[in-house]
Amino acid sequence: MEFFNLGWSEILLIFTLAFIVLGPDRIKKFGGELGGFLRKLSKDGLFREVVQTTDELRNYPRKILNEAMLDQPVMYDQAEKSMLHSPKEGIDIEPGEEQVQG
Repeated sequence: MEFFNLGWSEILLIFTLAFIVLGPDRIKKFGGELGGFLRKLSKDGLFREVVQTTDELRNYPRKILNEAMLDQPVMYDQAEKSMLHSPKEGIDIEPGEEQVQG
């Protein structure tokens, strides 16, 4: 599980360094202030709009693929019917004649 694109070992390292740098008393105060800030930030309308926009941008390639139906499997029997010469027929070429490529 990742949180802010960090693994558990990285999060543990950050908490350990914070504990060493801030100490047990200041880390408690810092945690309370950080929690209050995050609570205010999550209720802010501009922040919610930014999160919604980033979600839309993240899902935009998937939306394009769904609309273009590029993620659907190709139906080869239908594709062969729409071809000018199906692979089963073959094209008869006399020996010595060259095939014109277009």
